[in-house]
Amino acid sequence: MKKLPSFAAVLALLTGIAMASTTSAHAATDRSGTERLNIPNSSACKAGRTVMQGMVAGPGGQLYIVFTKAGGAEPVLSRWLRDGSAWDGASWICAGAPASIPALGHGNDLAYHPNYLGQGPALIATQGSQSDFPSDDVTIVHLSSSGTIGASEVVDLPTGNISGLCYSATAAGGAGKYAARRLGSLWTHPGSGSLSTGWTLVKSNLTSHDNRSDQGLDCSENYIWNTRSINGSTPITGWNWVYQYNWSGGDVESDIGIPGNKLADEIEDVTHIGSEFFVGVNRNDGIADSVMVFIE
Repeated sequence: MKKLPSFAAVLALLTGIAMASTTSAHAATDRSGTERLNIPNSSACKAGRTVMQGMVAGPGGQLYIVFTKAGGAEPVLSRWLRDGSAWDGASWICAGAPASIPALGHGNDLAYHPNYLGQGPALIATQGSQSDFPSDDVTIVHLSSSGTIGASEVVDLPTGNISGLCYSATAAGGAGKYAARRLGSLWTHPGSGSLSTGWTLVKSNLTSHDNRSDQGLDCSENYIWNTRSINGSTPITGWNWVYQYNWSGGDVESDIGIPGNKLADEIEDVTHIGSEFFVGVNRNDGIADSVMVFIE
């Protein structure tokens, strides 16, 4: 999604939040947590790109983030390593220059698979977004055993354009499972086999409200989290949202609110390491992008 003005965020896990709804916006408890990574535009891991896109945790707690220029052009895939210290604003450090991968397209979302098609660890990046950069392709980026970025390939999805993708190795009794979102629809796929076939439409009327834009997904053994961001048509008082579903598309928790800071902060993606969940915060006006922790 195109970069808006800034964004401070946070989420909730299996807990209710009090909300009052209006015609164009909903009120919710501020779930903002501590910052775990601060990424100024001068960071070498941005390589001059200023727009944060997809984000996912990979092997050993490494973090991978796609950055693009305005308009979704010239994407790079950056890699961040845990610095071994306490969780704080410098919890990850840039692992050298990012990889330029044009096949990432818009790079709206990232998923991590520990052994994709038996070929070792890989990242799977959606090439398109909900509306601005529609695409039914995903890019498979192979990783070494240590997590370094390797060769890539493109797979065409039979679902059509999707806005988000996630994989959970613990879903389906440990067999693993993918989830993908296409506007109001939820699709799933077994953890094995090619992504070019085998998708099942689970539900076509997922709970959502107003005019927010779909962003990245995250999934665990039992649940799927869908991030929905402010956009250019969102009221100035608008917030970002996260929705929690089960694997059947049933609503678990709706309208988990994340302050939009008067359209200055835009949620891009959500990922987790163990029991800790993180949101990627895309900011404008030269303000540093951020990765922040959920408050449960």
